[in-house]
Amino acid sequence: MVPSTPLTATVEPGRLDDAARAAYAKAFDVRRDTTGGLGDMETCLRQGRLFDVKVDGQTVARYALEFVQCDNGAEVFITAAAGDMPGVDLVATLVPYIAQQAGQAGADAITINTRRRGLVRKLQRAGWSLDAFVMRKKL
Repeated sequence: MVPSTPLTATVEPGRLDDAARAAYAKAFDVRRDTTGGLGDMETCLRQGRLFDVKVDGQTVARYALEFVQCDNGAEVFITAAAGDMPGVDLVATLVPYIAQQAGQAGADAITINTRRRGLVRKLQRAGWSLDAFVMRKKL
């Protein structure tokens, strides 16, 4: 069902409570893990800044950003994202906001690692580029 009136969402600083852990756990399942099993959700989320997206007081999405200063500029990594709102494409809705947020923080680039081919195609249509392949050999 598509809402008949435009939704007003707010983005607030997030907390790593039980509800957030449960929501983020979906983003860290084995099908989506980009660390080859070497990373863990708690460490990833503690290193980033957490944000909650709320509509009518209800949290509909969450994301974590990590700001990294490099020699030739700064980069913001979307280290985790989770959420669901029927009838709303959260990627199309939130990624432009996150890009604006990163730019205001002084970032020169925004980066996400994903195993989801559909997300790669969606982001490419939105102007993102595929910059690298990650290869891993377990020892």
